[in-house]
Amino acid sequence: MGTADAPLDAAVLVIEDDRFNVKLLTEACRSMGCAVESAMDGEAGLAAFEAGAPDLVLLDVMLPKLDGFGVLARIRRHPERGDTPVVMVTALQNAEDRARALELGADDYVGKPFRLGDLRSRVRSVVEMRRMQAELGGF
Repeated sequence: MGTADAPLDAAVLVIEDDRFNVKLLTEACRSMGCAVESAMDGEAGLAAFEAGAPDLVLLDVMLPKLDGFGVLARIRRHPERGDTPVVMVTALQNAEDRARALELGADDYVGKPFRLGDLRSRVRSVVEMRRMQAELGGF
């Protein structure tokens, strides 16, 4: 079994308001060996982040109550887990939105519609990179 096929064994928080996309993202992550929680708006997403300790957050931008940029900014200010990897998964694909997400600290930015194989590769890459950083003492 190659690294790409090994179970990822990570906790993923999906913050997405479209039920179809929640199902798609959840199934993709579970197929990789991840435990998945989900929230349907920005405020519920932050509450779920606070209540758990996800290894990765998959975050939409266009959310009710608090948009993904606001959620990302608040995650980055968290005193203990502000470095949790966040991958934006959004239909917003213009350069300004991508730049804003990266400036706020997103680890990656995936446009919708996305290919499942690409999403899985990015999820694995971000989680494994963060684990390697932690093993090396962070940086």
